[in-house]
Amino acid sequence: MIGKRVLSQEPVTLAEVKELTEAREKEGELTYEQTLTMDYCNKFAKLDKKKAEELIAEVEGLEKLSRRHAISLSDLLPSNADEIKLLFSKEHFVLSDEEISKLLDIVGKYKG
Repeated sequence: MIGKRVLSQEPVTLAEVKELTEAREKEGELTYEQTLTMDYCNKFAKLDKKKAEELIAEVEGLEKLSRRHAISLSDLLPSNADEIKLLFSKEHFVLSDEEISKLLDIVGKYKG
């Protein structure tokens, strides 16, 4: 990694990581870390890129929530209020029961 530096950072969904890793695999052999990443994405990516982006767009429309929050929701697809509360437990805001219910409704549309 000598001579390499980070040019920019932005959060991405597991679906995007999977797509990027698959594209890299077509170019040549994957490194050990890339192979581990591909295995992880195959096990845990629950949505494809298109559905993940749709969910993110819906969640970003809500007050308080950023793209980073929306990506976490699309990757984890929480199924109950406790999981959502746990996901946002370290944030500097508290979601109301109504907001949690709305998030569960949004996530529920993409789960099945």
